[in-house]
Amino acid sequence: MQIKHKKFIYVIETETESKELCIEEDEVIENADGEIDIPLDSVLSKHKMKLEDLFEMKVATVSLVEQECSDRKLIRSISFKNLRLNK
Repeated sequence: MQIKHKKFIYVIETETESKELCIEEDEVIENADGEIDIPLDSVLSKHKMKLEDLFEMKVATVSLVEQECSDRKLIRSISFKNLRLNK
């Protein structure tokens, strides 16, 4: 799979707003099955955020999106509806 010409974004959605976290090329990992994996915690860290911040923001979903030119493709989405943060 050729991933160099594609851009990946984490989209963080709350009830009232949407925020995009751009993903650097060095954060994109292609596993042995050819699937894209981008650790959310490392992307959050580069944007000066922590997992706890997502819970404080009352995030509804976090989606990994692939963008190529003007086309966007949903890779995976995580619902925070039933997630709880264990401290």
